Amino acid sequence: MGACGRKETVSSAFHSFKINKCFTARAPRSRGLFFEVRLLRLHPNERIDYIYKNRLRIIQSTDTFPFSKDSVLLGQFASVAKTRGKMVDLCSGNGSISLVMAMRSNVEITGVEVQPQLCEMARRSAKLNGFKEQLSFTCEDISRASEWLGAEDYDVVTCNPPYFHEKDTNKKTAVAMARHEANVSFADVAQVSARLVKYKGKAAFVYRPDRLSELFQACESVKLTPKRIQFVHPKADKEANMVLVETIKGGSPGVKTLPPITVYDREGNYTKQFLQAYGGKEAEKGQRLATIPCNAVSGHYVYMLECRDGSYYTGYAREPHARLEKHNEGTGAKYTRGRGPFTLIHLQAFPSKKEAMREEWRIKQLTKAEKKQLINERRRSGFGSRHALSRSDTDRKS
Repeated sequence: MGACGRKETVSSAFHSFKINKCFTARAPRSRGLFFEVRLLRLHPNERIDYIYKNRLRIIQSTDTFPFSKDSVLLGQFASVAKTRGKMVDLCSGNGSISLVMAMRSNVEITGVEVQPQLCEMARRSAKLNGFKEQLSFTCEDISRASEWLGAEDYDVVTCNPPYFHEKDTNKKTAVAMARHEANVSFADVAQVSARLVKYKGKAAFVYRPDRLSELFQACESVKLTPKRIQFVHPKADKEANMVLVETIKGGSPGVKTLPPITVYDREGNYTKQFLQAYGGKEAEKGQRLATIPCNAVSGHYVYMLECRDGSYYTGYAREPHARLEKHNEGTGAKYTRGRGPFTLIHLQAFPSKKEAMREEWRIKQLTKAEKKQLINERRRSGFGSRHALSRSDTDRKS
């Protein structure tokens, strides 16, 4: 671990902490390879969101359409090429689908995104997670993708296309381009996908169930045969609001319908089924997760959680990530039981337990509005970091 001797403030949407030195940490990748992790400066209105038990970092901006459950579910649903071949993600946005697939595969992945700001964010997220060599992002209109990527050159194509008709366009231009068919229709997406994917290769999409017939028609017209389909329901008694579809180029007729995914249970908590689908086997087993070894960063931490009911919980921990998992499992502090899921919104490191406990006490004296102001000030400081967090000793009710 190197140091440059100056004090920096590091913050993100979910993590915020101070360190007394600039650092370079070495983190393990598969096959014994290593990559370097350095401080990352965020642009105005940007934040870092954490998924996969806080091990995957994705840069987001309030000026653009953020990634959501559909992108992560598609990244897990698609049949990825594990060790050979190439994959391409169309309408890649800030790179969330590509990043999820990179955790499941070792092959080259190319993202294609027409908005320069999103493309640049995706590149920084790839670097932040140690996937700089595996992932590349190109700022181009997907209609010309086969001209410079190569026809029938990819084993897997994925796309989270615009869902809504142009007449329903959101006023925010960047958001409108991501959600509405202002520049590209699904028929265009299907056509480009068919050009890029190899014969017997796979193309996977996430779409709205009420437009499923359009998806089928567009795919069949370019010889992409639907083979796997899975509906996603917000609750067990609600209609599906999302559908995942995987096709095979030149595939034989016959569709396999997978068991539906239900996101929330009756109490409003994430279902075990959703968490497994969202996190995937790789995340559950901790395989190929680009994290810094626990011995790379040591210290005493004060953290703050935002509970599902909007309340805050402040605690002290030696290893906050492990403690957060305890809270999510319902085996953490008494106060947090039944209040999940949680968002880690503040994290601050201290050289001694005494200093950490003093800061924990100070935060506990703040009102909810003052705590919210504290978090916003940390985010505006303009830095993000890829930091290893290591098991908690105590927690306190906020």
